[in-house]
Parts: sequence; C-alpha cells; structure tokens
Amino acid sequence: MKTKNKKSKGELTAERILDAAEDLFAAQGYQGTSLREIAQIAKIREPGLYNHFQGKQDLYSAVLDRALSPMAQAMEVHLNNASSYKEYADLPMVMTDLLIEHPAMASLFQQALQGDKSAVDNRLVNQWLGRLFTQGKQTLEALGNSDELAVEDVAVHIIAMFNLITGYFLSQRVFETLAEGDIKSPENIARQKRLLSRVIRTMLVS
Repeated sequence: MKTKNKKSKGELTAERILDAAEDLFAAQGYQGTSLREIAQIAKIREPGLYNHFQGKQDLYSAVLDRALSPMAQAMEVHLNNASSYKEYADLPMVMTDLLIEHPAMASLFQQALQGDKSAVDNRLVNQWLGRLFTQGKQTLEALGNSDELAVEDVAVHIIAMFNLITGYFLSQRVFETLAEGDIKSPENIARQKRLLSRVIRTMLVS
C-alpha cells in the first residue's frame, strides 16, 4: 500500500520529464528542443516519454499547466478573499514566490510575446497570459482605480507589473555584471520584493 503523499515511480519519472522539458524549452525554444534531448536529460529512453505524455505538444502544455495553474489560482484567491488594499498589493510578491519554483516560465513568456502568435507553443502560452492579464485587470478594477484610468493606462500598468515580476528572472547575467551571487538567492529575492512593494504601491495609488 502506497504511503500517503509519497509519489509513485511513474509520478517521479513524469516529474523528471517535466523538469527537463521546462529547462530545455526555456533555453532552446519549443522548435529547437527534441523529445530525444528531453529524454536524455530525464535519464529515460525516448519511447518511455509516451508512457506519460502523448507527444511534444502535450508535454509542453503540461509544463505550462504545472507552473501557471498555481499562478492563476493564487490570483483568483486574492481577488475573492482580499479584504484590504495591502492584500491586493501583496499579489506581485505571491507571484514572485511562484516564479521562484519555475523561473524558466519568464523565458517562455518572452518567447511567446515576441514570436509568431500562430505557432502552437506561443498560442498555448498566450492563452495562459490572456487569463493572467485578465485577472490582473480585475485586480485593478477591484482596487477602484479603473474609473480614473483610461484603458491604455490600465494596459500600461499591467504590462509594467508583468515586466517587473518576470523580467527579474531573466537578469542573472546583468546581475553578475553589477554584483555577485545568484539572483534567486533568498537575500536577493527579499531585495526584489522590497522594490516591488514600493513600486507597485506607487503605481496603484497614482
């Protein structure tokens, strides 16, 4: 009998596949990554991938779902349960914590936003981004600022928040030029959150 919360061998293998796929898709893009490469990194034979995923598109979709479902759920919880301005303004910090677990998503976001919108990978990411951006718009509306802001202003606010949160995880090389260490270290994440808090609060009251 399987111990509660203990993952099965199949679940652990699927998780290894997802980890490998996430990193390779982020580094090389959807088109530039093969199932053979993913299998090699995951330390299984390529045919073994099909025991867990129907193919490359299904695997890519699973990578997105694993990382972005918690983000969408976190935004929904905040929209439904936040009872104060502070709780709404804390949402970017929650999103930062979720991206720490899947920092490669920042790269996938940028690939999708800059690539061909009709490509299967970009289409899948943009569907998720559309959902997240809509929830971000609802957050601004819940704060009561939407009546004072033009549609274009709301768009600029959302884009700015998105870039502040995701752009950080794309900046390791810049960080190494300016300082030392890992941009994802607890100390540097704390610095990013302090900056985010100040900037977001200023944006939401302006």
